[in-house]
Amino acid sequence: MAVRTVNKLVRDNIPSIITESGEIPNFRILDDGEFLKALNDKLLEEVAEYQESRGLEELADILQVICAISEIIGGGQKELEYLRDEKAIERGAFRSQIFLESVDDMK
Repeated sequence: MAVRTVNKLVRDNIPSIITESGEIPNFRILDDGEFLKALNDKLLEEVAEYQESRGLEELADILQVICAISEIIGGGQKELEYLRDEKAIERGAFRSQIFLESVDDMK
């Protein structure tokens, strides 16, 4: 029997999916501190996957991780969306595709 080391945060249904495939998942439930660290690692993993594929599915994975992080650090998804909207009102969004190259000091 071969053991495949994974050591990463997975979605809730993954242990069941592994069991249904005839394998045995070995896992543990993380405490809040470990969970936040694992989510931050997962965010970097998902961003790297998006950068490689440029796929909408990877963006959905990033959003899922961001929502989970927002639940832990406070506020949740609604608060996150509120803050996003407030920033868009105050500083704008990214709709105009502006790329700032430099700023001349007029002083």
